[in-house]
Amino acid sequence: MRIIRSWSDIPPEPHVVTIGNFDGVHRGHQYLLTTVHERAATRGLPSLAITFDPLPLEVLAPERAPQRLSLTDQRLRLILACGIDRVLLVQFDRSFAALSPKEFVDLLVQSTHLTTIVVGEDFHFGRGRTGDPALLRELGRPHGFEVVVLPRLSELSEPISSTRIRQLIAAGAVREAGTLLGRPYALTGTVVAGKGRGSQLGFPTANIAVADRLMLPGDGIYAAIAHLSGSWFPALAYIGSRSTFPGAGHAVEVYLIDQTYPTLRGETITVYFIERIRPDRAFPDAEALVEQMRDDERNGRAVLQAAMADWPPPLVQALHAALEGVEVIDDPGS
Repeated sequence: MRIIRSWSDIPPEPHVVTIGNFDGVHRGHQYLLTTVHERAATRGLPSLAITFDPLPLEVLAPERAPQRLSLTDQRLRLILACGIDRVLLVQFDRSFAALSPKEFVDLLVQSTHLTTIVVGEDFHFGRGRTGDPALLRELGRPHGFEVVVLPRLSELSEPISSTRIRQLIAAGAVREAGTLLGRPYALTGTVVAGKGRGSQLGFPTANIAVADRLMLPGDGIYAAIAHLSGSWFPALAYIGSRSTFPGAGHAVEVYLIDQTYPTLRGETITVYFIERIRPDRAFPDAEALVEQMRDDERNGRAVLQAAMADWPPPLVQALHAALEGVEVIDDPGS
């Protein structure tokens, strides 16, 4: 079993281990996870990644918890795509958060039989996040396991972090965010009933109820690629308040270019954001909006021609792979 849900279910053999939230499984996470895989393979041992659901801040300080970059099942798929053999998904709660650093290390040793643990330089553990890599080395010394601390991976002289990626997504800079993620940012949701206004304008759109907790890109029109019913479609995505039509409310809508569907309601759709074409803005009337939408479609086609030629990239394929040998996670946000 590759996804493990209880400490007691970890096979009783030595592991090379890592621990983290891994939200988004960005390139910095991928560097760490790949290092774990390589060290385990060199020693002929299985690799084990430990992650959490809910994420710690969602339990300890929900008012400060950031929006997620990935759902739990997406996170698991991406971790496994980095070559990790087993993932322990810990149900994070206040009792687990109350473990002292020593109690946490004792649990780690008893359950994983680790020979090596690989962590980032900003790793913290135990009650109040009082443990750090130096304390991990000290507590691990009697148990004989090795502690490997990796520096943060950087892009353009800035560390790659989930916080930096969220800032880019909020600004609509999805191409730059995708560079740090190692794949285009995506939203997953369910198609719900709309007002039919897009069809009236000649651009029928699917209204998306986005999975809870996922971060929305900044308002605007985006060139996108949609995954629906096992197929890929070039698309335009709109995020905004539909301000040309006062009172219409904020929405996430997707227009499938050159495609006609009788109905998509109730379908699950994943939308990959390739590039923002323009910010959202109000238009004086519907005619002016339609003229702009025609320009948006032309610009979107130009962007997507190159993107679709080499689609999907490996990590996008991983997001739609089966979780082999395990039941799919019932993510509360999905």
